[in-house]
Amino acid sequence: MIFSISMSEMGLNPFLLASLLIIGLFFLIAFIFTSRNMDVEGLLETLYGNKKLEEKD
Repeated sequence: MIFSISMSEMGLNPFLLASLLIIGLFFLIAFIFTSRNMDVEGLLETLYGNKKLEEKD
């Protein structure tokens, strides 16, 4: 623990830590909800405005 510094020396107060935690949880939950669309077809549908892709013969 020779090189450790406290949270206040890093400039982190409890409000900032709580807001970072809330924002992190928001992005984690958003990733979980959108991960079902992370296949190639879902990404291309999102890219082209949710139009169904027509399969080439």
